[in-house]
Amino acid sequence: MATEGTLGDFEHDIAPEPLRNAVWHVLSDRGGRGVGKSWMREVQAQCVRHFGWPNEGVFSFHVREGESVEEFLDLLEIAVEAGQKRYRWSPPVRTSTSPRPTQIQGFPELEDELNLLFDRHRFGYRMKNGEVQRIGSPMLNETVVVPALLAVQRPGWEEVERAYREAVAHQRGGEDKRDDALTSANAAVEAALKAAGFQGDRLSSLAKSLRNSELVPSELKGVPEALDVLLKRQEALRSNHGDAHGKAPGSPIVPQALADLAVHWAGAFIVYLAEMSTS
Repeated sequence: MATEGTLGDFEHDIAPEPLRNAVWHVLSDRGGRGVGKSWMREVQAQCVRHFGWPNEGVFSFHVREGESVEEFLDLLEIAVEAGQKRYRWSPPVRTSTSPRPTQIQGFPELEDELNLLFDRHRFGYRMKNGEVQRIGSPMLNETVVVPALLAVQRPGWEEVERAYREAVAHQRGGEDKRDDALTSANAAVEAALKAAGFQGDRLSSLAKSLRNSELVPSELKGVPEALDVLLKRQEALRSNHGDAHGKAPGSPIVPQALADLAVHWAGAFIVYLAEMSTS
């Protein structure tokens, strides 16, 4: 149930037509009135520049009928980002007592509304701070990814946050980005071990430093060794499937499940390190 819920599998490969229609209704409803007109012009202009479309008029087509999930997600990120900007607004009918034209924020609530649509249509992505995250399970997203990103928001952990955000972004970036997800997850774990005070320049030496530490309570006998094994397996995944040392032509495509495993395991371990290093 953690993977499928009670309503069936999540969809990653296509954006269903009902979802596209629902999203278009939300966007067009906002874009047709008040400050929304300025917001919609900004969204369309950004899409033309980002995708190289011939004109703004094809925006509705790409929302409702485009074939690429990646394009659909990119244009929603653009819409949410534009919704955070401020636009000039004045009352439709001016009187002597009307407020002067002012700057107001577009649609800061748009991200939450899109996430509700994703849930309703079993679309396996979520938006967080304007960025799309691929999920295989709401439980994993809520208990691993989100806590990991919160745990690293502290001085000295900036590189951990950067690398893990990259891993999450590559995780949803299509089959040609999955090897990058492995590499970034590996880099995030290395950075977390260094931020937690362990010594070494790569996972093998950092794992040894962890194994010889007192980070894990003595009552949990064997846990440091088990973590050492997991760290070495993580490094092996990156070496065999990632592109850290260059990817040979014809190399096998990294399975999505393997990219998911690396990102979620890395996130869980980052949370563990962050909590233990401050206890």
